[in-house]
Amino acid sequence: MKISVVIPVYNVRNYLARCMESLAAQTYSDMEIILVDDGSDDGSGAVCDGYAKRQGVQVIHQENGGLGMARNRGLDAACGEYVLFLDPDDYYDPRLVQNLCGAAEHYDADLVIGGLTTVGRDGKKQSCAISYEQVFRSQERMKELLFHTVGSPPEERLDSKYGVSACGRLYRLEVIRRGRIRFLSERQMISEDLIFNIDFLRHAKSAVVTADAFYFYCTNAGSLSKRHREDRFEKDIALWMAVEERLAGYPEKECRLCLQRLLISRARYDIIQEADYYDLVNPSYPFKKKVSEIVHAPLLCEVLKDYPWWKLPRMQAIFAWFMKQQKVWSMLVLIRLRRRFFL
Repeated sequence: MKISVVIPVYNVRNYLARCMESLAAQTYSDMEIILVDDGSDDGSGAVCDGYAKRQGVQVIHQENGGLGMARNRGLDAACGEYVLFLDPDDYYDPRLVQNLCGAAEHYDADLVIGGLTTVGRDGKKQSCAISYEQVFRSQERMKELLFHTVGSPPEERLDSKYGVSACGRLYRLEVIRRGRIRFLSERQMISEDLIFNIDFLRHAKSAVVTADAFYFYCTNAGSLSKRHREDRFEKDIALWMAVEERLAGYPEKECRLCLQRLLISRARYDIIQEADYYDLVNPSYPFKKKVSEIVHAPLLCEVLKDYPWWKLPRMQAIFAWFMKQQKVWSMLVLIRLRRRFFL
């Protein structure tokens, strides 16, 4: 079973060797590797060309169009039965592809979702994987997977039970092409991975979630000043509306709860980003004004009014209550305590 591995490359010269060494060490060998150089200007393109001399490595150069457009270019070139998306600043256990392919073959699944291990700036690792393998075949079970990708039930620790990243997953290429599924540009949609996964799950008939976390997701890339975006919450509102539109045909209460958690979690993340930027980068930044705009947004107020926030994990519940009560400085105190004791 041939696997197409699509890797978008943009200014990651310092990480490419580690990525490619991880692939060379894989115990599964029937792979074509497609490196899509998305207009890099740090020499990454030349590094890719060096790998093109190896058997099974194809390099595509294009003008910079963003992550989603680079992945789409890789999809156009893919010839495998399944496609696997990887990011070049991450690395992978040698068993990653073998594990995913074994599950795909055993269950004849359209989608195989592997767990992630996050690697912090200090090198500490934390597994984000389910405790046991889960198989989804019936229409109801696939609906459950769809909903809990958008957002978890209130009692769950993670905001998305099965994650939203497109990385470390096997997608049956036939489903992608039959459904004409494409990535949106991140310049258009702040979480193009979530939209892609929703569109794929609406066409897929079966899926497997493995209990292994063989994909090492590194969180050390990018500075706070580069990650911070003043329009982030506006983009998240646009994302939420795009997701709601795609789920309009599902009247279930469970779907509504998952949609609500999506918005609450995005707002929480955005406020944390604002606090980090204010505390660690720019003390003159108008933190109170920006966060007040978030917590007074009519859509968020409406969601918080109906959502059972008290069922959330304790710290998330406290934060949600502060958002609901529009207590900006209380949220900042909570974020500072979290930063001091949990990072």
